[in-house]
Amino acid sequence: MTKRTTTHLFIFLLCIYALTAGGHYGGDGFWNYLTAQSLVRDGDLVISDESFTLPEMQKHRDAVTSSGRQYSKYGIGMPLAEIPFYAIGLLLTRILPHIPADYLTMFITSMTNAVISALWVIFFYLIIQSFNYTPATVKWLTGAFALSTMVFPYSGYGYPEPLVGLGLLIATHALIKRAPSPILAGIGFGIAILTKFYTLILLPIPLLYLHRTRYTPFRIAIFLSPIIAACLIVAYHNHLRYGNILLTGYHLDILTQQGGYLAFIPTQIFTAFYGLIFSTGRGLIFFFPLICLLPIAYRKFRTSHPNEAHLCLGFTLTLFVLLLPMIDWHAGSSWGPRYLLPILPFCIFPLGVLADIKWTRRLAVLGFFVQLPAVLMNPYLFTHLVQDKKIGATIFAPHQMGDLLFSPNLSPIIGGYYQFTSAIHRLITGQSLNYTITSGTERYISASLENYDLIDIWWVNVLRTNILSPTMTMALVLVVICLILIAIYSARIWIADETD
Repeated sequence: MTKRTTTHLFIFLLCIYALTAGGHYGGDGFWNYLTAQSLVRDGDLVISDESFTLPEMQKHRDAVTSSGRQYSKYGIGMPLAEIPFYAIGLLLTRILPHIPADYLTMFITSMTNAVISALWVIFFYLIIQSFNYTPATVKWLTGAFALSTMVFPYSGYGYPEPLVGLGLLIATHALIKRAPSPILAGIGFGIAILTKFYTLILLPIPLLYLHRTRYTPFRIAIFLSPIIAACLIVAYHNHLRYGNILLTGYHLDILTQQGGYLAFIPTQIFTAFYGLIFSTGRGLIFFFPLICLLPIAYRKFRTSHPNEAHLCLGFTLTLFVLLLPMIDWHAGSSWGPRYLLPILPFCIFPLGVLADIKWTRRLAVLGFFVQLPAVLMNPYLFTHLVQDKKIGATIFAPHQMGDLLFSPNLSPIIGGYYQFTSAIHRLITGQSLNYTITSGTERYISASLENYDLIDIWWVNVLRTNILSPTMTMALVLVVICLILIAIYSARIWIADETD
């Protein structure tokens, strides 16, 4: 491994993720965007009342306003990561005054996860090098993690899970490398805590690893110091918003007022267990096919790398078990089991012992095609289609999980390919396709995919909206072509270096 190899891999990933990002987002991502905006413009956490010129952004802003909240309930980590991107977007509004300012700031800020995800894969690559796998195995597993898992589509969304995953891999890399760095490991874990405070429950796992590898109490204290600092920042963040270090904002949610987010009852735990592994709407075996090989690979991996095997298993099982009593384990209308996204690399590390088996590569290729519709299309539009046409029980609620989670006929993967094939048909003929869709238990409905089959890539969106002048449009096309060529060149260099 050389710095040149790592650099080309990073450039390749950054180009691919930047090329396929949507350039916009709503929901959780929009809350983080508004917080970053307030931090940059006003120097506080209060969501401003500023109106937007773009209808889509104003729609999301109205949804925020209607909630009656003055602050975002989400962690401070993601808004802090978005600050430099928002600042760059704000600077570009002065350089390019003819482009709507709202679009520029949202577009640049939406690239935050493209950079974070590229860095996430780089740390995956650095870690997997330490397991003494063959160059071909390292290449395949890195490519599988980058392009054949939910990392690929989520690189273009505004959710915080990639930042949590990056923090955990920074910590892992700092712990297991030849010259361990407890302070860097603590910083990585602190990043995860700042982004999602509940990741603090994972802390015993690296502490146990430190104990097993005979770290001195002094070095353990060094590891803990950034984590303590992160917890203090979270407490101060809560105090600034609600005057109480224990209040995060979730206390205002309807679920909290109705009894809380956790339900320690058998039906809840069984439903979440089945849903996270086997359901067609959120199951790991469908959205992350490589998981099927993990039980076989782990036994061999534990023999060759016992401490690292326990670290991987600890992170994976702890977060998985944590989700079982959570009423919103399904993360609403997200693509796949979003809350499990941070632990995917720990499920792939052991697979290197099986990388020469043909099924590893086949499942990696299958995983790429699973993610493809979510990368090219907007999967939330399929959810809207099902809800608009009233196909089955589609409400994401504790007492009614809905057919979008459990009916194979309404799997988001199948729905994504409905959208994708309709989009291709519309590009060729000008007409969207009609599909006969059923929930599996209720009536069949013939639904047109018109308005639900838009290719959701930022440069396609720009070309479709015609907001640029002819000169700027030509410049945009040249930029896209250059990014594609750079991605191809960087990939070739990386593959060649790995083969040497």
